[in-house]
Amino acid sequence: MYVIRKLYRLLRVVYYKTARIYSWLISSFKFYLNGVKFHRDFIGFGIPILDINMKGSFSIGKRFRFNSGKYHAMGGRQQQCYFVVAKGGELTIGDNVGVTSVALICHNKISIGNNVKIGINTVIYDTDFHSLDARMRNSYPERLDGVKSKPVIVHDGAFIGGHSTILKGVTIGKNSIVGAGSVVFEDIPDEQVWAGNPARYVRDNYKYDYARV
Repeated sequence: MYVIRKLYRLLRVVYYKTARIYSWLISSFKFYLNGVKFHRDFIGFGIPILDINMKGSFSIGKRFRFNSGKYHAMGGRQQQCYFVVAKGGELTIGDNVGVTSVALICHNKISIGNNVKIGINTVIYDTDFHSLDARMRNSYPERLDGVKSKPVIVHDGAFIGGHSTILKGVTIGKNSIVGAGSVVFEDIPDEQVWAGNPARYVRDNYKYDYARV
């Protein structure tokens, strides 16, 4: 039994070491097919799902890192990463950004700055998907001409905790923190910690006592 367990562990190590290689190759090919502007120094574990409209744009900065799928982010409720850009949408990811099992759905504009970390299963939507007018929403076929979308801006150094939802029109300030499981539908200023559903101010980030951690 001990030998079998050792062999099993060895196979897992081999799998994870080779995953980085095949993930890079397949992801690069998918980026290319979808017209994504990216740097070759990215590190990927797992394969993302991409749907980039030919009249939309998606650009990725240097040193991008992502974990995609149930075998590469064992934190619960993990999924593949989704990067979706509709016609006219603009999705931009800065340098040194790390994401895990995220869904970035862009119909207008999503801009993620440098040194941003986005936790597992977080979703960012810059659109309502459906009209807020019941007459349009309940018509058959459903009318989508009244659907609202507004840019989402995540500034440099922000940290978004896992399982959070960031809704249209939101700006998250520089170095601010969004607590895990939060639903954010209003702007968060620089250097603040917000959490909850709906997300509310908790404290100033720069006053955090790191010596007590």
